[in-house]
Amino acid sequence: MGLYMNKEQQDNDYISVQIHKNFYHDSRLETATLVKEYAYVESMLIKSGYLACLTIQIDQLKQIEYQYGSMVHYDLLGKTADLLKEMKHADFRDDDILMIDLLDQDTFVIFFSAPRNKETILLDHLEEIELRTRKHIEQQIFDLFYPYTKHLSKVGIGYALIVQNPMINNMRLIMQLVSSSKKMGEFSAAKHEYQSKYGLQRIIIEESLATVFQPIVDMQTLDILGYEALSRGPQDTEFACPTILFILASNFGLSFELDSLCRKKAFDAIKNLNTDKKIFVNTLAITIHDPEFRGKYLEELLADIKIKPENVIFEINEKMAIDNYDLFRSALKDYSNDDIGAGYSDLERIMELHPGFMKIDISLVRNVNESYIKQQLIKAMVNLASNLSSNVIAEGIETKEEYEILKSFGVKYGQGFLFGHPESTLKPADTSFLE
Repeated sequence: MGLYMNKEQQDNDYISVQIHKNFYHDSRLETATLVKEYAYVESMLIKSGYLACLTIQIDQLKQIEYQYGSMVHYDLLGKTADLLKEMKHADFRDDDILMIDLLDQDTFVIFFSAPRNKETILLDHLEEIELRTRKHIEQQIFDLFYPYTKHLSKVGIGYALIVQNPMINNMRLIMQLVSSSKKMGEFSAAKHEYQSKYGLQRIIIEESLATVFQPIVDMQTLDILGYEALSRGPQDTEFACPTILFILASNFGLSFELDSLCRKKAFDAIKNLNTDKKIFVNTLAITIHDPEFRGKYLEELLADIKIKPENVIFEINEKMAIDNYDLFRSALKDYSNDDIGAGYSDLERIMELHPGFMKIDISLVRNVNESYIKQQLIKAMVNLASNLSSNVIAEGIETKEEYEILKSFGVKYGQGFLFGHPESTLKPADTSFLE
């Protein structure tokens, strides 16, 4: 931390402030470097006879610094600080103090000022504050860090309280307070992880997923080629975000169970659809090995829907499909029956990397009009697809500029918010962006 009681320690604190000057300027918490801030925290302890704090730890910050360097680390730290300052302004009192722990730069600390109402017992509200803080920032922290980590960022949010002891140095007490809060944060993060696993298991058991459909359009005519069936978890939960839903399933060893449910709900949703459009259904490559999803079972499942079997396209990540090349090829024999439908021949072609459709990931599509490298990569993919007699689908198109440049490159089909958001029913493509 920062406040030292003797001359030597004050000199050390001054040195620490100078070392971290640029760091705190970049992180939008420059005032946290000033000794007077720590003095104010001490005065809060002296005035009330006790002090409480909330700590917010983001372990991935350290990982990001090692992988991407200090400049990216500072930038993300600053954006996190902005997020927390916004939260503090909305949910906390002006007298509460937000700082970065000088000894642990990946930890933010909020010191609570004494309640204005003497009858309010702060200790009774600390757990409620922790839960409210988690709900406020967790999704935003995920959105901020996921492009770098490709994992679910664990946020340790803890709280603690100390009582002033005239026999012990106040700064030592404050450091003990922060340390205890961080330990509570580790406990709360582990507890939240167990609760998340239970919540996901409950979703699978109760089949509480919804299927929505997003249009895939011809880039030239904007006619609809088909719809991708997408799964959504319960609203107002962490599972509402599909990326988080599937990351958690992977973390908890529940990917197969969740994928099976998503596929079941998708077929339930399309069972009574009367359309000549293609329906794209996501599935894991491991599904190919599922004994319940092979041969007669699959044939009967397709016979129970109104859509022509050849219009049902399974979408499989090609990396997952070829990790165990020989085993995957062997399993595909059960899908080669011509009676099942031409849609399943696409699965076999995955083995030879000759898929009927190739998708360009959203990471390449985003702001492609501003990136020469992305443009060259996409041109190469379009050329490859042409040589393989495959059709390219660009996903995640959100702007007219992205659409126009992708169309000029010969991308055949497109998908994204520009043409329509996922809906519970099959809706026509939105073409208002052309007006």
